[in-house]
Amino acid sequence: MSTMIMSVCWPLQHMSPVQKSVLISLADNANDQGVCWPSIATISKRTCVSERAVQNAIKWLEQHGLLTANRANGRHTSYTVTPASYAPPHRMHPRTKCTGAGDAPTPAADAGDPRRICVAPPHQMPTNRKEPSEEPSLNRQPARRAPRVALHGQILNLDLPDWLPFESWDAWCEHREAKAKDAPWTMAAAKVSIKRLGKLLDAGQPVETTIDEAVLRGWTGLFPVKADAPTSAAPGAQSIAADWWKTSSGIDARAAQLGVKLKDGETFMHFKVRVFKAAGPGEWMEDMLRTVGRESEERYEQLYAYFNDIPRDKNGNTEAA
Repeated sequence: MSTMIMSVCWPLQHMSPVQKSVLISLADNANDQGVCWPSIATISKRTCVSERAVQNAIKWLEQHGLLTANRANGRHTSYTVTPASYAPPHRMHPRTKCTGAGDAPTPAADAGDPRRICVAPPHQMPTNRKEPSEEPSLNRQPARRAPRVALHGQILNLDLPDWLPFESWDAWCEHREAKAKDAPWTMAAAKVSIKRLGKLLDAGQPVETTIDEAVLRGWTGLFPVKADAPTSAAPGAQSIAADWWKTSSGIDARAAQLGVKLKDGETFMHFKVRVFKAAGPGEWMEDMLRTVGRESEERYEQLYAYFNDIPRDKNGNTEAA
């Protein structure tokens, strides 16, 4: 069972209960890549509908991008649930929604038709049951998570160089996905991460050490592992506060300590970026990356590349490919 696939499938709308139950049954059987292989008979037994209804529902799910059926010798062998590719129908069949006894299908309607979801009740009994609202629940995970989940799968399954173990890459992807709200985890950022790991490996720092340090410190970037250096200046020089990066005076003092000078016509923000890079990896870099990441994915990727010494092409784009 894949909780990730299930959480994306549950909020999806614009399908009949039979189609939805078959989709959920498949998602319940799927692994994190969406792959499963239950038989038609098994799905029928689990959903309490006929095998014909299951087959019709599977055909509908395929037509609307929710499912890929892999066949061998004309028979289904496995399915891949693909909620990120869902293309909801523009118009629903009139029988996909109960509108009262007058609009319900007749008993002669095909019992195996997955669109037949309501029948006229034999007696109109008064009830205190409150009908559920047609408005989407605020407690449900929005369907727009589907592209995010699909992208995460693509990043995780990138073709990795021989020197990068999958276990280490999996750990880094899980860590970065958890921090995606503050620092966008995009395909470009993933490819930059691989480049950065390669550069640090060439410099003699093992991949496992780089990733373990970044995860331990909660970083979104990959940096050389260095011993923690005191921020206090040499005797006679100005003392540097532990949180120097939070104030302009602290940044100026740290710049003086590092020998970084403000250039003519340079904005304080550009100066601040140069000071942070000169200071090396630390909370100052992470704080700036988090702030920029909340404003713009493009600016985040540019800053991330600059801090990681990843070159950009002639158009200013990160050379992540």
